[in-house]
Amino acid sequence: MKAIRIHQFGPTEDVLQLEEIPIPQPGADEVLIKIEAASLNRADLGLRRGSYRVAPEDLPIIPGREFAGTIAALGAKVRGFEIDQRVLAYPGKGGYAEYGACQAALVRPIPPGVGSVTAAAVPTTFLTAWFGLLEDGKLKAGEVVLVQAGSSGVGNAAIQVAKHLGAQVIATAGSEEKCDQIRVLGADLAINYAEKDFAPEVLNFTDGRGVDVVLEMIGGEVYDKSLEVLAPGGRLVSIGGAFGPIPQTPPVLDGGRKATRFSITNYLAAHPEGLGQLDEILNLVRVGVFKVVVGRTFPLSEARAAQRYLESREHFGKVVLVI
Repeated sequence: MKAIRIHQFGPTEDVLQLEEIPIPQPGADEVLIKIEAASLNRADLGLRRGSYRVAPEDLPIIPGREFAGTIAALGAKVRGFEIDQRVLAYPGKGGYAEYGACQAALVRPIPPGVGSVTAAAVPTTFLTAWFGLLEDGKLKAGEVVLVQAGSSGVGNAAIQVAKHLGAQVIATAGSEEKCDQIRVLGADLAINYAEKDFAPEVLNFTDGRGVDVVLEMIGGEVYDKSLEVLAPGGRLVSIGGAFGPIPQTPPVLDGGRKATRFSITNYLAAHPEGLGQLDEILNLVRVGVFKVVVGRTFPLSEARAAQRYLESREHFGKVVLVI
């Protein structure tokens, strides 16, 4: 089979190597999936650089934390799945390939009417938004949420999850075109951060009170300013600093405000049953409550171009490899 592998870490996509390797054989508790689509995530870029959960002795490695396709083979102990069933897998690696073996516990069925490209784009984005807003954010109906980077995959999902949970949503994006798109997804206020300082816009929208929850993923100055617009009792949930530093230890705040760091990988490691939330999310996708935005697809052979495009910040929504 064809697969993209990393043999040595590096700062650019040039370390991604397209190779012909044997099809993996599933272990007793695994399923073998013929992959049809694999979603790209910023974690893939960290993995490529050697800064995300992979040690040099783990190389070579196939990136791609989530993928969708059909079951090609079942391990001896696997129950509840069948050959040719359409499924979504969330193993954390192995997606940039024509086949992938995955523990059955990390696989969920794809409901009829949901395509593989759409399904592959769901887990990281929607699970991060869902549990980040509900667990760390303690979001309640009627509260006001600020979603930074609303044009990103997680941002797209967070806007919709927050609206589904009954919140008002403010979201930021880097152009008027992207602001128009996040309004379509449900943002009550879209702020073009390339032209306006988001902080006074947020305070004006909330009559000076600030927001109850911030979902923040940019870091640096954006992180600091996001703290400033928290209402009394507000919660800032950081899911990483994509473009600037974030404190290793969240700051202690006054007025009942709180800042936390959230990782969907860490959350699911502690709460593996949380993966089952994908069933409800996929059903909400199926019936049209949630829209999964895929900004662009690339063939497997163009994985380098796909990562380069993801890093460019030009995209709106998810970037997906089609196998």
